[in-house]
Amino acid sequence: MLIDRFLPKYDVTLECETRVDAPPEETYRAIREADLRDPVISALFALRELPMRLARRLRGEHAPPAPRKITLGTITHDGPGWVVLADDPGRELVIGSVGRFWERDYGGRTVPAEEFVSFREPGYAKLAIAFSLWPDGLGGTLLRYEARTLTTDATAYRKFHRYWGLIRPGVALVMRSALHRIKLEAELEVMA
Repeated sequence: MLIDRFLPKYDVTLECETRVDAPPEETYRAIREADLRDPVISALFALRELPMRLARRLRGEHAPPAPRKITLGTITHDGPGWVVLADDPGRELVIGSVGRFWERDYGGRTVPAEEFVSFREPGYAKLAIAFSLWPDGLGGTLLRYEARTLTTDATAYRKFHRYWGLIRPGVALVMRSALHRIKLEAELEVMA
C-alpha cells in the first residue's frame, strides 16, 4: 500500500471499508469529486471550531464563508496544508497534512509532499490518509479508508493522545460518512 511509504510507523490509526456497486475507476472518480459535507460532518466540525469562531467574534472579525463543496480534490488545492502524497488512479490516493491538530486553529504547517517523510520538527503530528480500491470480482469495488498519525516528539505525543481520546469517536463518524458519500456518488453515476 502506498501509505506505507509515508507513514510505515504511526502512533494511531483508524480504518474502515465498504463495498461499492461501481467499478474501481468510477469509485476513484467519486473519491476525488464527492461532496464530503453532510449534516453530521458539518455539526462535528462546527463544534470543533466553536472556540475559534467565538474568538473571531470577540475580536470583531467576520468568519470566512463556508465553502459550497468540500471534496478531496478541493482540499488538496484550496485547503491549508493538505498535499497529495501519492496518486495511483483507480487504485489508491494518499493525502497528508502536518499540524498541531490539538490546537484551536489546527496549527497547520505547510510541508511539501517531497519533505513529508523527512519532516521531524518537534511539536507536530503528521497525518496520512489513504483511500485504497480493489475490484471485488462482482463488478464492484472494495473501498478502504485509513488514517494514520505520527507525532514528532514526546510533547506532541502527549498532547495529541489527549486530543485523540476526545475526537476518536468523531473521526470514526467522519470516516464512515465520507465512505458513504463516496459510495453514493459512485453508484449514482453508474446508475445514470
